[in-house]
Amino acid sequence: MVLTDGPPHRVARVDAPAPGRVESRLRGEWADALRRLRPSSVVSNDEFCLADLARLRAGLGLPAVTPVGLEGYLDKVVMKSRLAEHGIDVPRFADLGLVVAGGPLPPGLGVPVVVKPRVGANSGGVRVVRSEDDWAAWTAEHAGEDGWQVEEHLDAPTAFVDALVVDGSYRPVLVGRYLGPLLPEPGVDVLGAVSVPPDDLLWRRAVDLGRRVAATLGADGRFATHLELFDTDDGLVVMEVCARAPGAMVSEMARVVAGPNLETAHLLLQAGRPAPDVGATDGHAAWLSVLARPGATPVVPVGLGSSVTAHRLPPPPVARGRHVALLVLLTSPDAALLAADVERCRAHSW
Repeated sequence: MVLTDGPPHRVARVDAPAPGRVESRLRGEWADALRRLRPSSVVSNDEFCLADLARLRAGLGLPAVTPVGLEGYLDKVVMKSRLAEHGIDVPRFADLGLVVAGGPLPPGLGVPVVVKPRVGANSGGVRVVRSEDDWAAWTAEHAGEDGWQVEEHLDAPTAFVDALVVDGSYRPVLVGRYLGPLLPEPGVDVLGAVSVPPDDLLWRRAVDLGRRVAATLGADGRFATHLELFDTDDGLVVMEVCARAPGAMVSEMARVVAGPNLETAHLLLQAGRPAPDVGATDGHAAWLSVLARPGATPVVPVGLGSSVTAHRLPPPPVARGRHVALLVLLTSPDAALLAADVERCRAHSW
């Protein structure tokens, strides 16, 4: 059964069958509902439900599956503060506190900067502020609000490392390079990432960093973790990390490259199942998110040598410019062929 505090239809995904039973209840009613049901387990991959998950499992007498210091994975200010205290590189950052219209940038920071909610996911609310005028406009828009942080804008390639944490053990699954910016920009129609093979130097460096980050923020419990990073000339810098499986098609990339689907593995670990076997499969994968305006119907280029899985997404209820209209997974046993197909897709007019 899926328990949600939103509309029942919102729990379905384009790449997975709809659940058979969905109950929509206010979050304050969840505990009573679960006590009556007496479930054998309660699991979640929703970042905004992880704290509720911990409380609900404790109330039902179920083993803990999230780290004791969960705020280190949820609150970006706490996260970066802890990592910096342990010698792990993070961007310069500051908690904005109560936003003041026209207020100055915090000391030590100058445009361009990135503003983010302290607690958030899927790039919600994230914005690159490129000028003093943009900063004044942003503060005017958010005046009186709390819960924001600002950090320096690093102009460097970005990557990620995904792993399973099993009762203190960090088990790497997937390393990938992002194809470019993580936020939509003018002239960019495709976001995404491509897998990195284990013999690539980035693999070892990213895994070493991921292991240090998990040890610092908490490796108690059973969960998947997704760490995003900058690959700068001076070394790897942590962008942010979460105690859940990644979004988009990254979990499916992991299935192709290493065996387990990360989201499935994350839920099974929380349910007390054994950790899945992880190992190189000789497969390579890339994920693409294709941006389009409402009414447009993107078409995958013909003649690609890689295997293609595509999922079309409906436009958002309120159209605000471009949205992700198509999710594409490219897979191939040939890394060079996959790379060529990725570049062809990036140059495609869609």
